[in-house]
Amino acid sequence: MKYRTTFLPIIITLQLVLNIVLGVVWITPGSALGIPYGVTIDGRDISGFEPKSAVSYLKTIKRNAPIIKEVILTDGEKEWPLSTRDYKFRYDYEKTIDQVTALLENQKGMDKVVNLLKLQAQPIDMPMVLSWDHDKLQEFLQSINDATCSPAQEAILEYKDSEIVITMAQTGEEIDYETTLNLILDTIQSNNNDPISIVKRSYQVQVGAENLHMFDTVLSSFVTELNSNQNRSINIQRAAELIDGAIIQPGEIFSFNNQVGERNKDNGFTLAPVIVKKQMVNDIGGGICQVASTLYNASMLAGLPIIERHPHSIDVKYVPHGQDAAVLYGSMDLKIMNNRLQPIGIRSQVVDDKLVVAILGNEAAKTSTTPVEK
Repeated sequence: MKYRTTFLPIIITLQLVLNIVLGVVWITPGSALGIPYGVTIDGRDISGFEPKSAVSYLKTIKRNAPIIKEVILTDGEKEWPLSTRDYKFRYDYEKTIDQVTALLENQKGMDKVVNLLKLQAQPIDMPMVLSWDHDKLQEFLQSINDATCSPAQEAILEYKDSEIVITMAQTGEEIDYETTLNLILDTIQSNNNDPISIVKRSYQVQVGAENLHMFDTVLSSFVTELNSNQNRSINIQRAAELIDGAIIQPGEIFSFNNQVGERNKDNGFTLAPVIVKKQMVNDIGGGICQVASTLYNASMLAGLPIIERHPHSIDVKYVPHGQDAAVLYGSMDLKIMNNRLQPIGIRSQVVDDKLVVAILGNEAAKTSTTPVEK
């Protein structure tokens, strides 16, 4: 009796192990390269086949010929027919089997055993992989996109007749190519002949001041004139680009130096005259102070607190006396605080021979302010 009690758990365990081993042997294909049991393609059992044999088997079921079907795309108003023959839609047998064998190719030991057992409980039915002329189909979808969608517009700043005119950014619409393509593939492989609704999505322009779509009001602006020095104009243009589109959150302090970065050739700057100890000398980034000064004046007109600002050692010609802002990376900075309850944005562009800087916000940002701690 004692021996029975001792050996009974061992016998049960051994029986369990034996059952698992026999089960795995039963569900494992005869060849190590064979496709596991529990896998079907479009409802057809391919278990036990080696990959090459499975490809041949699929070819006997679905002839290697163009798929003939017409799919209708619609945007709710207009329809576009898509003939699968025109875009060379075919079944890709090799890729289909590659997709199947990839299921277990990286699995070993118990992981493979567990997954083989799972296939018995939950068999997998995989679709045939399709091939087609990707470029031609992309051109077709692009033509629909061009005919039905409106592109996003960047916020445009213009200076006309001594006035700043800003056309605010417009949200664009485009076809969601990936989602629409998946709907096309699903329809081709099914018996469904209903028109496919083209899926679209909204987007914002992704160049320049892409974040300025949130604003609808010019809070302030300031304009300065460029001189004839070409290198200086290059630096002003570059610095204007680097602050253009900057967003200052409520309570945040904007740093001109942090936004523009180091003045070096890698950052797009070149040699031009700068003021050093009341003398004009050539240095990398000459002219950037005009951008800082123009931003300083626009910020003052918007009622933004100036946290840090430094005057030049001599008067400059592009702003009135006492309204300049000297900047030097790592030393002198221009820092501006947003004391509004809403974000504000900076629009900065060279228009003809003028540098235009505008502070943008929304209607509420004109009057809503928070006190500045001193």
